[in-house]
Amino acid sequence: MNNAERCFSPDYITARRRFGEAVTARDGRLDSLNVSAKGPAGEDLAIDIGWFGASNPRYVLVHSSGLHGVEAFAGSAIQLQWLEEGVAMLPENAAVVLVHALNPYGMAWLRRFNEKNVDLNRNFRDSIDENAIVPSHWQEVDAFLNPPTPPSEDHFYLRAAWLAMRYGLPRLKQAVAGGQHLNPKGLFFSGHTMEEGPAKFQAFLAKRLADAKRIVAIDVHTGLGRFGQDRLLVDAAPERHTVNRTMFGAYGKRVQRLNGDSVAYPVRGAQHDMYYRLFPNAEIYFATQEFGTYHPLRVVKALREENRWHLYGTGGIAHLSKKALVEAFNPKDPKWRTAVLRRGDEVIRQGLQLAFAP
Repeated sequence: MNNAERCFSPDYITARRRFGEAVTARDGRLDSLNVSAKGPAGEDLAIDIGWFGASNPRYVLVHSSGLHGVEAFAGSAIQLQWLEEGVAMLPENAAVVLVHALNPYGMAWLRRFNEKNVDLNRNFRDSIDENAIVPSHWQEVDAFLNPPTPPSEDHFYLRAAWLAMRYGLPRLKQAVAGGQHLNPKGLFFSGHTMEEGPAKFQAFLAKRLADAKRIVAIDVHTGLGRFGQDRLLVDAAPERHTVNRTMFGAYGKRVQRLNGDSVAYPVRGAQHDMYYRLFPNAEIYFATQEFGTYHPLRVVKALREENRWHLYGTGGIAHLSKKALVEAFNPKDPKWRTAVLRRGDEVIRQGLQLAFAP
C-alpha cells in the first residue's frame, strides 16, 4: 500500500480515528473542540487538535485542514503522513499544532459548508457588515446559483457562459465566490455572527498562543488552480508587504498574493483575518495552500447541485451530487494524491524552518 492509499481516508469517522491515534502514538496532546451538530450516523463531531512541544510557545507552526469541510481529505492526509514520519525534536520554546477538520460537519456530510450553510472562510469576524456592497447583478447570479429545488438538468453550462459574457469573468468570479450575506440558503453565505466552530477555535488559539512571538500558519484547501498543482496564497494588503516578502523567500515562486491576478479571490472574514486580529504584536506568516483540481465551472456546478440536494432533497450522503462534490475537491487520481502528499510535506518542512528560524 502506497502513501496515497494509506493516508487518504474514505470518510470523516476514519480520518478522525486515524488522526487521534497518530497524535497519541507520537506522544502529542490531543484536544477536541466539540460542536453541537451531529454526523449522518448521529456521530459526535469535533475539531481535533494535535499539540506537540511547549504549552505556551513563543514560536509555533499551525497546520490546519478542513475549513471547507469536504476539502479536508487532502489536509488530513498530509497531517497523517507527517505524523507517521515522526515528530522531530522541537526547540524548547516552540510548538507544532495540527488542526484536523475545522468544519467537521462539512467533512462528515460531504459538503463545503457547515450545518447552518455558512462558508466558514467568510465567517471569521464578530459580526456581518450589513453595509457591504452588493453587486449590481446579484439577483441574476443568485437565481443562477441557488435555485430552491432539488438537482435537475437546467442547462448550467450555457447559463454560466451567458453570465460570463454579460458581466465578464473576473467580476462574475468575485460576485460568485467573494462571499454574500443576503441568502442564507445560497452558496458562499458568510453568516450573520461567528459560528460555533470558528468561535471555539478562536478562543482556543487566543489562550494557547497568547505569548507567541512568531506564528507560521498553513491552511490546506483544494479546488482552485491547475490539476495537481498548488499555490501558497497570501494576503495582498499593503501592510503585509514585509511578511509576504519573507514568505516568498521561505516557500519560493509558488507564493501568490490574493488579488485579481491569483487563482483565488479576496474574501472578507477569511481565517487569516483572525490571526492578525488576535495577535497584533506577533509576526504572522499565514498562507493558504491551495491544490488545483478541475475546471472552475465543474467545481461550481458540483457545489450548486450538492447544495440543492442537501437543502431541498433528503441530504443523504450516498447521492450522486455528494459523490460529484467529493471528486471535485478530492480526486481519486493517484497522481493527484501523490502530488498533494509530496507538496504538503515540502511546505510543512519549509514552514518549520520559517517558524523556528533564529
